Amino acid sequence: MNITRLSLLILLLGTTGGLCGTHANSTQARELNNLSDQPTCKNDAQSGTTVCSAVLPASIDTKKSKVGDHLLIRVALAIAPAEPLITTLSASIMEIHPAATGRSMLRLRIDRAVSKDGHELPIQVKVIALAWRSSVTESWDYPGIIIADRFPPIPEDEQRLPGERKFSADQRHSSPLDARPDIPVLRTMICNKDAKKGSGNPCVDLLEARGVYGYKGVMLEPEDSVSPADSVLRSTKNIRLRSDTVMVLEVKNIHAPGEKLEP
Repeated sequence: MNITRLSLLILLLGTTGGLCGTHANSTQARELNNLSDQPTCKNDAQSGTTVCSAVLPASIDTKKSKVGDHLLIRVALAIAPAEPLITTLSASIMEIHPAATGRSMLRLRIDRAVSKDGHELPIQVKVIALAWRSSVTESWDYPGIIIADRFPPIPEDEQRLPGERKFSADQRHSSPLDARPDIPVLRTMICNKDAKKGSGNPCVDLLEARGVYGYKGVMLEPEDSVSPADSVLRSTKNIRLRSDTVMVLEVKNIHAPGEKLEP
């Protein structure tokens, strides 16, 4: 590329950014915030389960909520390449006790899913992590912009060992730079703000989080002996989960779309 044209291009990019930087930054911030609330899922090949993130749509309070209350949790879960996405999970409060009874307890069951085309499926989902919104941090990784020829011609390119094939001019060469994404990548982490100094990195990737973050005194049981499919929270005080609480869900079992629902 001609040096004069390259310099002019860089100047134009810099000028444009300076003129509309304030407006672009505010617009970009709104867009990024919207993207950060989008549910994500990851498959674990070793365990055969899927882990998804979601946001609690309404608050739950052991003093005010009641047995039978329902919550519709928004997700984006793929069950098969040819099947529509699961977009909603139905959660029900199966048991609840306020702290006045000695210890507060909340039992939550997620056993119904609704796909994008409206079909209902039996499912088994457990809550494996809960995080107060302030415990969640997000950052964006932006790919670098390279205005240059990645493979400038050099004399050595014309030299080949006996039997070595020479690439034609229209064949694309590979480079580690080709693996860089062309769009920003969102890194979402959950941080334990009560972690002691020197105890290591207090932050973990969102889908790797386990336990409760930001809700002091609240414990999430790893598995309930009465009903292993349920998610159980306990505390010495009343439990109140905010409506914007971030959840990490483990999907253990998805029944076939034609399977009959249990009564």
